[in-house]
Amino acid sequence: MKFRTRGLVASMLLLCSLPTLAGERPKIALVLGGGGAKGAAHIGVLKVLEENRIPVDFVSGTSIGAYVGGLYALGYDADQIETIMMSLDFNTGFSDEIPREQLSYRDKQFRDEFPIDPKMGWGDGKFKVAKGALQGQTMSSLIRRSIGLVPTLDNFDSLPVPFRAVATNMPDRSEVILHDGDFAEALQASMSVPGFLAPVKRDGKLLSDGGMVNNLPISIAKDQGADIVIAVDIGAPLRSEDGIDSVFAVVGQLSGFLTNENRNQQVAMLDNDDILIMPRVDGVKMTDFSSMKHIIPQGEIAAKRQLANLSDLSLSEAEYASYQQSKLRQRQQLVRSVQPITRVELQNNSQASDRLVLDKLKGLPKAEMDAEAVEDAVENVYALDQFERVGASIEKNAHNDESTLVVKTEEKSWGPNVFNAGVHFEDGFNDDLHLVVDGALTVNNLFGSGGQWRTSVTLGTDYNVATDWYQPLDSQERVYTMLGGKLGKKRWNGLMNVEDAPFTRFNQKSSELYGGVGVNISNNAQVELAYRYEDGAFDAMNTNLLGDMGDYWVHGAELSVGYDTLNGSIFPTSGQQLTAKVGYKSSGSTSYFDSLSGQDDYWQYQLDWKGATHFGSHNLIGRVSLESVEQGKENLSNLVTLGGFLNLSGYARNSLVGNHKALATAVYTYQLDKKLVGTEWPVFVGASAEMGNVWTEKPTSDLDDWIKAGSVFVSAETSMGAAALSFGQADSGESSVYLFFGKPF
Repeated sequence: MKFRTRGLVASMLLLCSLPTLAGERPKIALVLGGGGAKGAAHIGVLKVLEENRIPVDFVSGTSIGAYVGGLYALGYDADQIETIMMSLDFNTGFSDEIPREQLSYRDKQFRDEFPIDPKMGWGDGKFKVAKGALQGQTMSSLIRRSIGLVPTLDNFDSLPVPFRAVATNMPDRSEVILHDGDFAEALQASMSVPGFLAPVKRDGKLLSDGGMVNNLPISIAKDQGADIVIAVDIGAPLRSEDGIDSVFAVVGQLSGFLTNENRNQQVAMLDNDDILIMPRVDGVKMTDFSSMKHIIPQGEIAAKRQLANLSDLSLSEAEYASYQQSKLRQRQQLVRSVQPITRVELQNNSQASDRLVLDKLKGLPKAEMDAEAVEDAVENVYALDQFERVGASIEKNAHNDESTLVVKTEEKSWGPNVFNAGVHFEDGFNDDLHLVVDGALTVNNLFGSGGQWRTSVTLGTDYNVATDWYQPLDSQERVYTMLGGKLGKKRWNGLMNVEDAPFTRFNQKSSELYGGVGVNISNNAQVELAYRYEDGAFDAMNTNLLGDMGDYWVHGAELSVGYDTLNGSIFPTSGQQLTAKVGYKSSGSTSYFDSLSGQDDYWQYQLDWKGATHFGSHNLIGRVSLESVEQGKENLSNLVTLGGFLNLSGYARNSLVGNHKALATAVYTYQLDKKLVGTEWPVFVGASAEMGNVWTEKPTSDLDDWIKAGSVFVSAETSMGAAALSFGQADSGESSVYLFFGKPF
């Protein structure tokens, strides 16, 4: 009897340990490794699994493997994942620059002057730098747009396919398994390559790419209860001696040591029934996202090599259809669970006022919201340019029948007071080199009320020191006041037509004070009323005189109106920019030349317009610039100039000087294919036609009195400003070759 009892127990244990004998299929886990753009091979593997009706019960992934696996866990099939990934420009994920057209009017003008953002600042009594070259704002937007609206989940097991992602906790390099919470945030944490993308703060941890600790998370699949693991390894082998040819290669090799070591440890966990798929992706760079479509077939080829083993896992058509229907029902339930979104909650972890941020979210929630509407709202907030990152998540209420859109802001970790820089280089190869370097420190949230105190320094051919205080007068920053001043020197390359002038160049030293009020009509328009006082002196160069040419003073009120929707400062492809000023001034000057001495009251006018449009790769840019004064004679206090690249090309920079100016310019550019030029920066070839002049007296309508000029050039828009190599010719016979780089001229 004792023997029979033992035999019965043994038989029951045997049955429990062999679920397939009882009609149950083995649980299959799909493990997708990290490898950047090479992750497109995962799509090819998924296609083969689907073609052969192989179910997936668990998914775990690292970095790009987490992203592809996450989409699959959400219920997307291989073709849908391919469509999503091919429609995304992953290269934009490696740039967090706010598009110029989304910035406020004030910030647009500031970026034009200081286009270089070094991600450095000053706060808490110390110098600060960003934790990554990029903060991941655009990358998080790409992820959220591609996955759609997914609510915060108590457990990723509730997805159509249970899912896990791997990240690295940077303080102690420990493995973190992401299994709940904000799904998009989990994917981004697993994909945040150290040094390129800043770590993600989550649950008290600082998370980066999981490849440093577990690039092929087979151990997680085993822990999920998988009977069989299908692992897809797209890791790169270590470089040979010849391949270690730069500091970047050395850093890559060190990273490879970590990745390959943990990969080998994971592969050692595979059993005889497990399947390892290794697509041939050698030679493909992690950032070569333009090649992803050509990498997908490599995944298919590698998976088909394992068909003999994979076919044992295949379901019947009826069983696989039932499996697919189950995933579809769960996905539909997940999508329906998000709606309706009935409220918006702000978690503001910055010094920006809640009212200012909420003003950017007005109109939300809508009756029906999708991922595009959420991302548009997030972009509006991020465009305030006061945050390191702006995120969004969907939170369900206790009854699970309504949702809240939670918008989270994070203050710049290198702030709140930040540095910016700019450079302008222009050489006409005619002894007229112009080079200036600018730096600015902006102190934000002055007095805790959104005020800014900005101080800038310019060094080089010209120099100046400037400071200004900008103070909003309401919580939405519609009305403001400003106060400032500057002190500097500017070099001029020519002089107005004054009889017997024995020199060709002179320096202007000046000081200025101003104050006023303004209204931000919209994100693109501004009106200001200001009072300015300026005095200065001119010193002649290249002369036998003592150098004292004269001095001047001027003061008065001016009203200005600005409108700006351009998407670029120098070579835009869309938008318009308009600046109109009118002022009433009192001035006086004393000069070596009698014709430049005296006092006068006068009206001053200025109009600048620039517009751009494009047709495919063809771009047209138009510009009109007018300046004039209502006074009886020339005056040192209101000199204007022309000359230089696209400012009557052929002439040296600032070589035409007078009291009145008129310029009309038409520019055509053709954008070259990025693959042809081998850079992500837009590169153009173009030509310009220009007409204008300066006058000491009123401009004339006689076209013979207008200079006609033109240029041909090659140009590029870089992160530090525009660059151009140009040849210019004027009908007066002046010609010049220009090398230009930096901020607007």
